[in-house]
Amino acid sequence: MVVKCMKHNLILDASVGLEKEKLVYKKKEQNVLVKHFVVQDSVGKRYHVSGGDYFTITFDDKVLYENSEAISRVFTKTFKMFLKKYHKGGTILFVGLGNSSILGDSFGCRVLENLIATNQYNDFLTIPKVALFTPETTHKTGISSFRLIEMVVGYLKPDVIILVDSFVTNNMTYLNRSLEINDCGIIFADQLRSNKVIDRKTFHIPVLSIGFPTLLKWHKSYMNNVSLEKDMEIIVNLVSRAINKTVMS
Repeated sequence: MVVKCMKHNLILDASVGLEKEKLVYKKKEQNVLVKHFVVQDSVGKRYHVSGGDYFTITFDDKVLYENSEAISRVFTKTFKMFLKKYHKGGTILFVGLGNSSILGDSFGCRVLENLIATNQYNDFLTIPKVALFTPETTHKTGISSFRLIEMVVGYLKPDVIILVDSFVTNNMTYLNRSLEINDCGIIFADQLRSNKVIDRKTFHIPVLSIGFPTLLKWHKSYMNNVSLEKDMEIIVNLVSRAINKTVMS
């Protein structure tokens, strides 16, 4: 299936030079490979990536279909560490980016459908405050996704923003077989010309991103794997369960 869109690229797609220069950690746990990159802005420009802290989690077909709990454990540990670093007790705003009507662009929307919102419970002071927002895309709403998020952030004043989105990869190996967590933000597909970015500089609060590569860049087109629906169901379930468990623990 060919999809016409622009999304955030995996850090793993950067050149081999970036891995040699900025890879600070690499470990395999039950056939799930974890890599940690720390990229300064000046270095990122050379490799066409944003400066920031990146964790990547890669796995093969056997792990995905026969031992997805191994992926879940690694993702949970990584996400928990990131959340502890940036969340200081205020509201956590999860934003599910993408188009719920297009399978290859629906990862963020699907994950948020399975998350637990608690921001409405003002009487339970011990429950973490979690708000969920899915802005959809501009061509569906007629309103800039960036502006919608800007309004929600202004109203909620969250402690941290966590973006969940479908990513793009240039490498078939990573398609539907990797996850990325970073703190560098995202440029919206419908805002590329105006360079609207959701990151710490924009809103002056931490912005984390969770990405799952569902699109393969092929020449000037973007293609999905035929197994996407089955693969996404597994990943959406394990990611959403891990997020709920981490936030509520």
